[in-house]
Amino acid sequence: MSAFRGSAALAASAILALSASAGPPSLRVATLNTVLTEIAREVGGREVEVVGLVAPGVDPHAFNPSPADIASVVDADVVLASGLNMETYLDRLAAVVGPRGRLVAVGDGLASPIAMPPAAGRAERDPHWWHSIANMLAAVERVRVEFARARPGQSGVFAANAADYSARLRELGSWAGGEIAMLPAERRVLVTSHDAFGYFARDYGFRILAISGLSTESEADARNVARLIDLIRRERVGAVFAESSVDPRLVENLVRETGVRLGGTLYADGLGPRGSGAETYDSMYRHNVLAIVGALAPR
Repeated sequence: MSAFRGSAALAASAILALSASAGPPSLRVATLNTVLTEIAREVGGREVEVVGLVAPGVDPHAFNPSPADIASVVDADVVLASGLNMETYLDRLAAVVGPRGRLVAVGDGLASPIAMPPAAGRAERDPHWWHSIANMLAAVERVRVEFARARPGQSGVFAANAADYSARLRELGSWAGGEIAMLPAERRVLVTSHDAFGYFARDYGFRILAISGLSTESEADARNVARLIDLIRRERVGAVFAESSVDPRLVENLVRETGVRLGGTLYADGLGPRGSGAETYDSMYRHNVLAIVGALAPR
C-alpha cells in the first residue's frame, strides 16, 4: 500500500512539474492581411498560433469573412486587421470578437497615413501602408506591444523576435534605396491598375498615375483613362504595370492605345501564393522594386 502511495505521489509530482514547465497556452492570433500574418509569426515565434484568414493571392478588398473565419475570430486572443478602411466589414467583425479577444486595426495607429481626395463625399486614407518600410517597422512595434500585453511573461521573447525582424526590414530598406537611386527622378512615374503604391511613392519620390482608386473594386473612370492615355503619350512614360490582384485587361488597354511597354506584374495588396516568388514580405518587396527599376530605367 505504501509503495502504491509512493508511486502515486511521484506521478502527481511529475504531472505538476510538466504543468509548470508548459507555461501559459499559446497566444491565438487571427489575421486579415497576409503581411500581418508574417509579422505575427515573426514577432510571436513559437509562442503564438497564427491563423491567416486571408490566403496569399486573395484580394483583401474583395474578401468577406465566412462562418469558419468568424469562428476563428471568436476563438482568437488577438485579431490583427490592416485598418484604414481596408476591411469594410470591420465594425461587424468587432461585434463578434470573443470576450477575451482584442481587435487591432494596425494601420489606424500609423503616425502619418496618406489622406486621399474625398470620394463620394467621404474622406479616405490609403490603406496600403505596408509598401513603406517605415510603416512596417511601426507595425512590428504595434504587434509586439499587443502580444506583450496579452502574454506579459513572454514579452522578452517578443521583443527579441521583433528586433531581429526589424533589423532585416532595415536591411531591405537600404537595399531598395540603393536600387531606386539608380533611377533618374524624371523616370519615377508609376502607372498601375489601382492606387496602391502611395506610400512607396512618398518614400522614393515617385508620381502615381492609377487607372482606378484605392480599392480594386472601384470602377475605372473613362475620363481618367483617357487622361492617362494622353499623359503617357505626351510624357513618354517608360512602362505601365499590372497587378496580381486586378484584372489585367485595364492595363492591356493602355498598352494597346499608347504602345507603352508592359513593365510586369506588381504585388499591391499582399503576399503572393506559393511558387509566385513573392511568398514573403522580403521577396514581394524585392520583386516590386526590381520590376519597377528594370522597366523604368533608361535604355
